[in-house]
Amino acid sequence: MKRLYIIFPVFLLMGMPAIVEAAGISHACAYTQNGVITGRITTSDGQPAEFATVLLNNKTVVQVDKAGTYRIGELPAGTYTITVRFAGQQTQARTITLQDGETVTADFALQISAKALNEVVIVGDKYTVTAKKRSNTASRLPLEYLENPQVYNVVDKELIAEQMALTLEESFRNIPGAAPAKTGAGMPAFFSRGFLTTDNLRNGMATYLRTGIDLVSVERVETVKGPSSTLFGGTLVSYGGLVNYVTKKPYEKFGGEVNFMTGSYELNRLTADINAPVNAQKTVLFRINMAAQNKNDWQDQGHGSTLVIAPSLTYKVSDRLTLRLDADMQNYKGTSNTGWAVNSGVTLKSFDQLPLEYKRSLIDNSFIGHQYSRNVFAQAEYKLSSKWTSQTNYAWANGEYTDLLYFNQSWIRNDSIQRALGVFSPDKVGRRHIQQNFTGEFNTGSLRHRLLIGADFMSQYRNYKYASLILDTVNVLSATIRDVKVQKAEEMLARLSTPPIMSRQNAYGAYFSDVINITGNLLVMASLRLDYFENKGTTNNLSRATTGAFDQLALSPKFGIVYQPVKEKIALFANYMNGFKNEGDVLQPDGTTISLKPQQAEQIEGGVKLDLLNNKLSATISYYDISVSRIRRTQEINGQNFIVQDGTQESKGVEAEVIGNPFPGFNFVAGYGYNKNKYTKSNKDVLGKRVIGTPEHVGNVWLSYSLLNGSLKGLGIGAGVMYVSDAFYNATNTFSMPAYTVVDATLYYNQPRFRLSVKASNITNEHYWISDGFYSRPQPPVNFLAGIAYKF
Repeated sequence: MKRLYIIFPVFLLMGMPAIVEAAGISHACAYTQNGVITGRITTSDGQPAEFATVLLNNKTVVQVDKAGTYRIGELPAGTYTITVRFAGQQTQARTITLQDGETVTADFALQISAKALNEVVIVGDKYTVTAKKRSNTASRLPLEYLENPQVYNVVDKELIAEQMALTLEESFRNIPGAAPAKTGAGMPAFFSRGFLTTDNLRNGMATYLRTGIDLVSVERVETVKGPSSTLFGGTLVSYGGLVNYVTKKPYEKFGGEVNFMTGSYELNRLTADINAPVNAQKTVLFRINMAAQNKNDWQDQGHGSTLVIAPSLTYKVSDRLTLRLDADMQNYKGTSNTGWAVNSGVTLKSFDQLPLEYKRSLIDNSFIGHQYSRNVFAQAEYKLSSKWTSQTNYAWANGEYTDLLYFNQSWIRNDSIQRALGVFSPDKVGRRHIQQNFTGEFNTGSLRHRLLIGADFMSQYRNYKYASLILDTVNVLSATIRDVKVQKAEEMLARLSTPPIMSRQNAYGAYFSDVINITGNLLVMASLRLDYFENKGTTNNLSRATTGAFDQLALSPKFGIVYQPVKEKIALFANYMNGFKNEGDVLQPDGTTISLKPQQAEQIEGGVKLDLLNNKLSATISYYDISVSRIRRTQEINGQNFIVQDGTQESKGVEAEVIGNPFPGFNFVAGYGYNKNKYTKSNKDVLGKRVIGTPEHVGNVWLSYSLLNGSLKGLGIGAGVMYVSDAFYNATNTFSMPAYTVVDATLYYNQPRFRLSVKASNITNEHYWISDGFYSRPQPPVNFLAGIAYKF
């Protein structure tokens, strides 16, 4: 089997030219082909000019990428004018005569050095708004944002730096309709479109975390909305969408940054980002990001330290072959996030009515655990031809809890709390993900095709030992509440006999996606995935008994259409998307076993995307309707509760996003999401009720302005607001988490060699709670952060 994994990508790579030829796709086609103009914009010392703007006939705007390259495709034969602009530089223009099917290269060199260019870009803290909306992950194809019939959002490193965001969940505040959450012992998550999104992809591949995600190594955060099982499988995504964070990659010059931050609750944080070409030819590039942080919790107990190391290596073997290898290792030592539950004995209606001081934790600093996350990513990208590319990806992810002790605090009455302890000793999880993609472009007659053909294999395991202890019950109205020490918990644990548990699953997938340009303004997308899931069951390592083994086959289609009434400015889009979740066999009360089918979600969505004012304003508004079927529920038959699979759920709503840079130095990001969801067929106690944790309204806005000229150039200010309406804590909708509004602001002074910044978070000192649909957690009150960075 291992030999097959190695041979399969090589066989496809060798056979692709024959496949292409057999399909009649060759450069010798008799029909007319459109041409391409491409090139590279560099500085006077040969470095890429990333923020230059390219215009076609003084109308169509194309932003160059990080390597300084641009590409304008789908051009009929004719004469064109290519114009290059950059702030403060003389405009350059060139006339190009293009023949049928021809690719013409037009390179430009600015009359400014990379160092001087750095001052122009960095001092003003500029970030473009629509050029960075392009994502190869969202569709696994090189589609522009207006060409993609699906909604996705991007938070880039410039916005992350401006907001002084440190963790992945902080970036979620810029995602329309996303309500931040946390799962387990603190992994990032959010509610989107009525569903909880918990897994986080890394560079489009699987992770398996047992820590949070520090943003020190993150280039950008992407969220793809709606059920996306067609391209990503059912294991890694929810029906509300997926999160993909893209890590920082090496570039072709020496540079970096060292940053120190300090803040409320004894926060001290030191980070470093160092990039250097390894050889003179700049074919081997290396970059490393590191972070070390200590912080006390904002409540009366709790503390933790974090260490992150993230190296990245790129080797350009030839013009055709590029190899990439990167990793990140994150360690956390300290107390874990406390989860709060509310039982049926509570008659109050909301967390803010409970009679406990907001900063009381009822835990003890002696309960220290260790959490680890490891990710390794390897990629081989090979250009088969000017039209076809092979990409082989490998990801290994591993996470672990070691003696993790976390409190489960349950309100059992209006004035009483039961303190319980969950213990993992240990909990080891891992995923191995192998993926082979072929992407290409060809014509059949007058139709342009952009095709993805792919296959992947993922295996995952979990080996854990878990115990739960009830420590005591305390009355919160009492004058004194006794401490609880780790020694007492260890004595109780020693009397337990908890078996270690091992589970394993494999998933095999094959998929394709074809984007067809019917005309230059109209395109359609058709995609399909075949997925085979193999659950090897859960084994009790003491009794050696294995239960729950099953296998399942699923088909997941996806269709989309885009029409641009104004080319590259306005796009009307619609899609049908499918999601699925594997369901295992169920033992019924009468001793029989039923085999369930995969749970299914179907989304219909439509909307409009805008790219206006010469790439200075981007807007998206969409309406979606998601229907979920084959939900498990109980049904009483002859006095016994049987499992049936006929439950249904509906979630519908509207999302809108506007991003703008209307004039130099001023930027804004704004979003809104409205969601209405309910169980349409279920047990009586939840029928017609709203799903746990899902707010009806979520809104966000961030505004910033930087001085670009004068003696104070580089001075900037930013401010933002996030609003989340109330959400229900329990499935019967009798207890809620109150609505909240959080206001943040930053002040910064940005220069080519240094950056000074301060941040005030939750300025209005709002008391609010977030949930993962099971536990809830109070969030920090007003707090401050200050940083100083040196750049080289």
